[in-house]
Amino acid sequence: MVALRNKNPCFAPNLKIKLIMKKVFSLLMVAMLFAACSSDDDNANASLEGTWKMTAFKSENAYDVNGNGTISNDIMEQTNCYQNETVVFNANNTVAFISTSYAEINLVLVAGSTTDYEYNVTCVNENDTTAGTWSQTNNTVIITDAFGVYTATQIGSTLTFVIPNGYPIEVTQGGGTGTITEDLTIVYEKQ
Repeated sequence: MVALRNKNPCFAPNLKIKLIMKKVFSLLMVAMLFAACSSDDDNANASLEGTWKMTAFKSENAYDVNGNGTISNDIMEQTNCYQNETVVFNANNTVAFISTSYAEINLVLVAGSTTDYEYNVTCVNENDTTAGTWSQTNNTVIITDAFGVYTATQIGSTLTFVIPNGYPIEVTQGGGTGTITEDLTIVYEKQ
């Protein structure tokens, strides 16, 4: 039987250090592998494909449409309309806007006032689908349908449309009727 002995007294500790370093290196490699395979960070965009639900429908100016004393520019907060509106983006670059309701809001000038209005809100139920096509470059989404071309910005799982002069409000004053148009911001969240 032959016994191998190292005459260098530092050999055994070096062997331990090498084994420990190999273990540490292996653990670091495994940790890097998991980090590389982790889910996307919070700033990454969700896939556009799928269903998105409307979470905000904002006009330029704030109003107290429902008469509860709270002024808001979010029409969804002020009415029971627009609660189940969705948009579905398909893999073949088609898109479908699915509308279940919309708000008809009429402003009537209060008698004897030049600045106070009463709001008449009618939530009209509907089942309407508008089809179109979509394309995406980075966080910009372009949608084309029968009514026009719309641009949205996607940040994470939020999709925001700003439609200039997209919200007409009918105003009745002194026996006449006029229309005010405001910019409209519509926000969708990925479902």
